[in-house]
Amino acid sequence: MKTLIFSVILLLPCPVRLQAQGPDAPLMPYRVGRLWGYADRAKKIRVQPRFDFAWPFRDGRAMVLSGGRYGFVDPEGGQVVKPSYQAAGEFREGLAPVKFKGVWGYIDKDGNTAVPFEYSEALQPSEGLAAAKKDGRWGVLDLASKQFTPVKYDELFPFSQGLARVKAGELYGYIDRTGAEAVPPVYAEAFPFRDGFATARLRVQYGFISLAAKNFKSKDFFNIGPYTEGLAHAESRTDASNRCGYIDAEGTVRIPFSYFMCASFSEGLAPVLRSLTGKWGFIDRTGKAATAFKYDEVSGFSDGAAKAVVKGKVFYIDRTGAEYFRR
Repeated sequence: MKTLIFSVILLLPCPVRLQAQGPDAPLMPYRVGRLWGYADRAKKIRVQPRFDFAWPFRDGRAMVLSGGRYGFVDPEGGQVVKPSYQAAGEFREGLAPVKFKGVWGYIDKDGNTAVPFEYSEALQPSEGLAAAKKDGRWGVLDLASKQFTPVKYDELFPFSQGLARVKAGELYGYIDRTGAEAVPPVYAEAFPFRDGFATARLRVQYGFISLAAKNFKSKDFFNIGPYTEGLAHAESRTDASNRCGYIDAEGTVRIPFSYFMCASFSEGLAPVLRSLTGKWGFIDRTGKAATAFKYDEVSGFSDGAAKAVVKGKVFYIDRTGAEYFRR
């Protein structure tokens, strides 16, 4: 399988928000030697490097790692939440999941407890709900009422367009906000709904599930990836080279099958590998190169930033390909 699906623990899909590149754009994580701080888009340091790692700003807060513990800072570098958590997820919808003394809860942007620490797992908020695990069972957590509704499935994923993926044994389906089954778990693969469609695999057939009709329509492609921003990466069943490109929900090829590895679009750009011995770079929705092809590893863009690796050095780039790193 030559296509690639990026998955980052606790970094969940979110609505696309294209970030400005001007002076009002969010600060970027900036690496100086082994320490991390934050810089503006002119690469002027705004928060002095003092952290072991730093993540992009989201919801007005940025997650940082210091001394093996997680905390949060504001855009001025103020320590809003002292690094004291064993694990954490970034802020979404005003809340962040954090782990303390072996259990998970949620804090608000000032560091106050918003949901009690009583969960063995907790994922980031989405549409006012969160997938969490308590007493050995996954369930739907209503973040406003703090009501936890257990579900009968082996695993629960974040909500998107009113539905959440569930896993029963080795198969996937979807539930609605009440926990009721909306799509039975019959799919060998399934991804979140975006813009009215979700990619899935029913036995050996790949295709799309319609959000409106809840029906599956197979497409004559192989290894179809998640549907984001109106496109999904895929491989042709008739091309022995197994190169990947991008199709829409109707199965029309929008970007030719000319890459050795592909990942999903986010914020208008997608990571692709042009040759097996080459480097990663980003293309836009027309297939035009948007950055240099020079990276050993990359993540997708989120809130204007993408993680990149060159010769073991980890740093962030913006949508123009500018690198926020200094030796």
